[in-house]
Amino acid sequence: MKTLKEQLYLTLDKGMESGRLEPGLVLLEGNIAELFGMSRSPVRQTLRQLHDEGKVSRFDGRGYLVGDSPAEVIRRPITSEDIKNLGELSNVERQDSWVVHAEAIERDIVLCSMKGSFELNELKLARVLDVSRTITHRILLHLQSIGVLEKVKYSSWRVVPLDDDRLHNLYEARRQLEPFMIGCATTRIPKEDISNYIDKLEHASAKYPHVSSELLDELENDLHGDAVSQGGNQEISNMLSRARPILLISKHLLGSSIELPDNDPFFDEHRWIFERMLEDKPREASQALEEHLTRSESKVLDRLAHFRREGQVAIPSYLKAADK
Repeated sequence: MKTLKEQLYLTLDKGMESGRLEPGLVLLEGNIAELFGMSRSPVRQTLRQLHDEGKVSRFDGRGYLVGDSPAEVIRRPITSEDIKNLGELSNVERQDSWVVHAEAIERDIVLCSMKGSFELNELKLARVLDVSRTITHRILLHLQSIGVLEKVKYSSWRVVPLDDDRLHNLYEARRQLEPFMIGCATTRIPKEDISNYIDKLEHASAKYPHVSSELLDELENDLHGDAVSQGGNQEISNMLSRARPILLISKHLLGSSIELPDNDPFFDEHRWIFERMLEDKPREASQALEEHLTRSESKVLDRLAHFRREGQVAIPSYLKAADK
């Protein structure tokens, strides 16, 4: 039986050979990982293998292009239709059907969680999305796993309010766990991957503030998601997934509800951590990450307070204010 990485390789390779993944198409780790329902690590390894074989080429510090030297750059996400029936990853279409909706629902719920307490009706959500209860339930289980929803009873769910106390508690959990994990990851992550993280930060810094919220979220996840997860302790990784709402605040506010700050929000601090990792200094990397999280908490508290005062939220029909 082929590994997930081997199946991914065959699917992408056939997609390029058939022309469905056309020359010049930008291949991004995040897009591919979401589509296939896997972590970024096997995606990164697969893209690197395709690059070593000359089938894709590096693109401007982030991502790859189909082909060795394509004449043009084509920016669009890969969808399930692009790779349908090309490989053995039979879950692609099923995965795509709920991921399509999950991002928008996540945004609604995160924004509402900053304003107060709400209840979610699963039946109403299924009708709004016009999808099956199975798809709806999968979306809700995903949102539960990252700490923004709690199951109440039957088809009712509770949006977990994101108040100052919860924000502080989540940061405290991260300060206890992430520095330990990044210290362990320093000796485990290939140096090429760390260099790629730094290259992406350099590229984004040169373009700032003309960067997308999607790129900001990807850069946040390079450190706090992908790098931290390679610390080798799955139990801690599972615990940290519950602290995800902190990253979702910036993901759904910066550049939309709140203007980007004059100076980049975290690039220099992330770069400093990665540089210590590149130098094989796990203790210094851990300390730098702990200091970064402490500074980050005050910034995120300010964003949260600003949004509570001035931000407007359209409450979707599947949510209602919880009884006090």
